[in-house]
Amino acid sequence: MIVRNIQEKHADGQYQIQAEVEHETRNARETIFFSVPSEQAHWIRPEPNAFMMGTAIAALWNGETRLEIEGGVDPQLSSRLTLAMRLLTRWHKSPLRPVKIVAPAAARPLPDISRSTTALFLSGGVDSLSALYWNASQYPMGDPRRVGVAFFVHGLDVGDPNKPDRLDVWNLGIQKLSALCRELGLELVTVKVNLRNLAMSWRLYGGWQHASLLAAIAHAASSHLHRCIIAPDYSIEHIPHPHGSHPWLNSYFGADFLEITTGDMEQFSRVEKIRFLSTHPGVLNALRVCWDSAAIPAGHLNCGRCLKCVRTMLAFMACGQLAETTAFPSHDVTPQLMKSIPIKTLAELELYFEVLPALEAMGRQDLTAIIRRKIWLFQAEHTLRLNYLRPVAKKLLGRR
Repeated sequence: MIVRNIQEKHADGQYQIQAEVEHETRNARETIFFSVPSEQAHWIRPEPNAFMMGTAIAALWNGETRLEIEGGVDPQLSSRLTLAMRLLTRWHKSPLRPVKIVAPAAARPLPDISRSTTALFLSGGVDSLSALYWNASQYPMGDPRRVGVAFFVHGLDVGDPNKPDRLDVWNLGIQKLSALCRELGLELVTVKVNLRNLAMSWRLYGGWQHASLLAAIAHAASSHLHRCIIAPDYSIEHIPHPHGSHPWLNSYFGADFLEITTGDMEQFSRVEKIRFLSTHPGVLNALRVCWDSAAIPAGHLNCGRCLKCVRTMLAFMACGQLAETTAFPSHDVTPQLMKSIPIKTLAELELYFEVLPALEAMGRQDLTAIIRRKIWLFQAEHTLRLNYLRPVAKKLLGRR
């Protein structure tokens, strides 16, 4: 894969940095970009490190043998990115091999911390919102460790190229998150990218690539940052691997001039995060967790029926907050809805075990009976190792 002609342009009220990408394993070209509103143009610049970070794992996935970057890249970051690819192929037991990064070495100077800030990726989900408010509770205004800018990204989870593009949901998310950021004294920067166009598989994105694409945006903004928080999905005891945003993996996406960190949020469970957020009025109404963009009713951020919505609603219920929030179209989880939700991973058990006592105390035996049965079935499947047959069956059936 060759990345060339890195440039910048202004058009239609947007400032865009872009590069041409040429695949060497097949006859294909793509123009990839990072774009922000023109009034926020100072946040990003045409940085070869960003394009290296944003293309490397897609190049690996596509079977490329090298990644040639036009322009100098930081040698430490290049080495760490290679280590990340080695770790991923090991985790996934993959025959793929890390691509060789070919680019002139250009070491980035260390940042002046007094003139830079900490960034955070703010999706509107439980993990990123709790990381933002936890950070604000730990550091006063003016401290360089306090988040000074939050990035809300279109083209990754929001704007998934495999799903309908709900610009109404994107715009409502901007409205809700902008209000929260103003209250905390930081800037919300809306960023649009098309990096997933290089390899659109959801399995690649979730299991291999997620945090590297976020880190690519951080490197595009690295002239203003010394630290960037990518909030973890799980508590330390339940972080799965392989996983495209594992704290160990993510540390390889930073360098001496830009630290990529978790904000220490792996100390909290999902229910603990929601309980913490519930102490900040209005925050829960901005929550956006939904995976099924096509099913979201107009004027809402969540469908209230997909796996992720239902799991989050159960946690809200356990914290006594579901009736108080407008984040979901419904204020209840019915037995019929609960029956349709599977338990897919060991990490998900953390949430279900946490909510059981609270649901029992609320008299919701209609839900706890279903949850206990699902937990028993999941554990029996793993005891008998039937879960290992699912990937084989999917492969034989040609499913991803």
